[in-house]
Amino acid sequence: MSVNSRYALAATIIQLSDFHLFSPPHRIYYDLFSKRLYGRLAWRRRRHELRPDILAAMIDDIRSQAADLVAVTGDLTHLGFRDEYLKARALLEKLGSPERVMVIPGNHDAYVAGAWEKNYEILAPYLAGDEGAIFSRPPLYPVSRSFGKLAVIALNTAVPRPLWLATGRLGAAQLAGLEEKLEFFSGRSRVRVILMHHPPVPGLAGWRRRLSDDRVFLEVVAGRGAELVLFGHLHYRWENLLAAGKRRIPCFGVPAAAALGRSPARRSRYNIYRFYRAAGKTWRLKFVIRRWSESRSLFLDEECGEYELAGCGKDNG
Repeated sequence: MSVNSRYALAATIIQLSDFHLFSPPHRIYYDLFSKRLYGRLAWRRRRHELRPDILAAMIDDIRSQAADLVAVTGDLTHLGFRDEYLKARALLEKLGSPERVMVIPGNHDAYVAGAWEKNYEILAPYLAGDEGAIFSRPPLYPVSRSFGKLAVIALNTAVPRPLWLATGRLGAAQLAGLEEKLEFFSGRSRVRVILMHHPPVPGLAGWRRRLSDDRVFLEVVAGRGAELVLFGHLHYRWENLLAAGKRRIPCFGVPAAAALGRSPARRSRYNIYRFYRAAGKTWRLKFVIRRWSESRSLFLDEECGEYELAGCGKDNG
């Protein structure tokens, strides 16, 4: 069923992810006994896949779209150096104001111990939610923003991991906070959108890259509900219904923003999500996937689709 005149556009969210901005110090001996040495070597293999001109074109294309919120789902930096954070801040300023853009960290932003804690303040205006721009040290999640009948709940799965590992973790405190926020916004009849970096789908990422407490996350969502889940990390497009108990929740992952792509599924894309509301409590989600065309050097609509959203809580007026 297509969106028709019974439905009015309520809000629009755009998702992009995984900038992987690379700007390490020239003196490589700083990294000889650090995971960052492995990250430098990995970049040498990938530097031709991640192109700044594609990321710049994506930002220009997004600016031409009408969106209430632009969500960046992690890995703005590659090695978590301060210069990379400063580059990320400059790109976010081109993307939009902090009121219009929301960012969460990815595992590369916390690539080594202390990277996130030392540098997050550079991005602080874009990390903030309705709770305010002042974070504790380290920043506490979940963070939420609400506008109209939508509530966006941001999670942090980024933790420093040993060499060869890129796993993520939410932890008991953050999961308890998520449960509280899902219940709170349900009681106010909000459409609840969850942002996270690692995919919450068991088995989707390999053991080196998975979310270690994905099943506990699903238990929380099965109990309290959510209407949309967005993630990054995998560097390829993914769309399906997330199984959380008896609930089936639309769930999307996007490729790296600057990726030319080693395969078609890894080609640079961003997603547009439009939320429509009819009289009463009926909601629909219509999404559009915008893909980079190398032959035309611009972004084009690749695919669109729709979902009916259920379980948006009680309408308390």
